[in-house]
Amino acid sequence: MKRQNYIGYMFIAPILGLFLIFIVYPIVYNLWIGFYEWNGIDREKAFIGIQNYIEVLNDPVMWIAVRNFCIFALVTILVQALMGLLFAVILRNKMRFAQIYRTLIYLPIIATPAVVGQIFSKIFETNRGYLNGILRAVHLDGLCRQWLAEPKIALGCVIFVNIWQWTGYSMLLYYTNMLNIPGELYEAAKIDGAGGWTQFTKITFPLLRGTHYTIFIMGMIGSLKTFDIPYVLTAAGPNHATEFFSTYIYSMSFDLFKQGEASAIVMVMFLIAMIITAVQLYFYYKGDKDKELC
Repeated sequence: MKRQNYIGYMFIAPILGLFLIFIVYPIVYNLWIGFYEWNGIDREKAFIGIQNYIEVLNDPVMWIAVRNFCIFALVTILVQALMGLLFAVILRNKMRFAQIYRTLIYLPIIATPAVVGQIFSKIFETNRGYLNGILRAVHLDGLCRQWLAEPKIALGCVIFVNIWQWTGYSMLLYYTNMLNIPGELYEAAKIDGAGGWTQFTKITFPLLRGTHYTIFIMGMIGSLKTFDIPYVLTAAGPNHATEFFSTYIYSMSFDLFKQGEASAIVMVMFLIAMIITAVQLYFYYKGDKDKELC
């Protein structure tokens, strides 16, 4: 029995080692650095206690990043979920060329966010951008904007690009989990006289509950760490209008060389992620501990 336990520990040792090195160590290291004043280069660090955390919480730019995260997460998650569910329902009904449409909708995910950001920066460019060029061509010059230079519009552009790229992921999750719903349920509903809308609201939507939660949790975590698209499109500007946690951490670390404050922001972001995940999992598993996320 002891030998079997020893062999079991040997099997889990590699993954445990990777977990400790790449997950636990960075968290502990950032927590430790958050108590020091350090530029990230010098060997010496000055211990200042919780001063970094106080400065971060009193920093107005930090609260702009929090506001942008809330807006970005709420809009992108809801729109991607609704559009993904709509596409999944349409494509599940055995329409012609469904596989081609499915591939086209999913295709943007294959591109890296940095490449997507570069493409849309050409589209949204003020003077020679394709969007303004099309508007001028159809004599709608009044609708032309400095899309990435106006604070009130720039965040909307970032949100649009994110939705364009990741809606296919939501569609794929909904589509694959719809295929797992037993067909007998729909046949019984048809016998009882239920129409398409009733079948959707009473069968499809409730049985996709695990997928709803999965998309919400992954969307929130993805929104917390979003970096590539806002950085490539606007460099977190103008005037911090598209500032997010990751872009602000980058700025603190490599532009201002305030590694202590950057680590404090990392820990605040980590705490927010843990709270969001814990709350969502609590409501999901409440009253039924045998569920699994789909």
